[in-house]
Amino acid sequence: MPDTTILRRYARTLALAVLATTTSHAAAGDYKETLTLQGITFEVSAAQNAGLSKLIIKPSGLKAVNDPVSHDIEGRVVRAEVADIDSNGDPEIYVFTISNAEPKRGGVVAYAVNHKKSMSQIVIPDFTSDPKLAAGFVGGDESAIVETSFVTRFRIQNAASAGSAENWRQLQYKLKPGEAGWKLVLHKVEEF
Repeated sequence: MPDTTILRRYARTLALAVLATTTSHAAAGDYKETLTLQGITFEVSAAQNAGLSKLIIKPSGLKAVNDPVSHDIEGRVVRAEVADIDSNGDPEIYVFTISNAEPKRGGVVAYAVNHKKSMSQIVIPDFTSDPKLAAGFVGGDESAIVETSFVTRFRIQNAASAGSAENWRQLQYKLKPGEAGWKLVLHKVEEF
């Protein structure tokens, strides 16, 4: 049985994020937002051109390196969140995207701050590369920060349901230090 408190918080977080991002677009497909946590500010912008978006994350307040980073996104940026899900006193920036292709796929580009000096990209595993996690996946995945976890959920089709996607699978990740940076590690899987 899933923890209904976390599910309610997830739904509320996602609803607020969608509401916030509908007002933060400069033009159709473009995105611009400034987020601050723990003395570090992130300017997030994306300009869309012919279905591709150029994402730029510009940090400020870091003691050593405040260089912007950029990514080409096949789709568009829908929202950004700052958090400290590992509670280490250094924030992370999570930029959520959605693909142009059908079925729509959610994506995320994320960075963690290193001792308030610099930032490193967070490795985010692709659940579709794990047959057990991806079983029944029919698209429509979405992600959010819920308390101290990164959560991805998506519709699943059960073999017995013959075409309808009636259930959801939710993957809960924790942020952990990796060998040369940061990574999200699967913590819990729930179905409801």
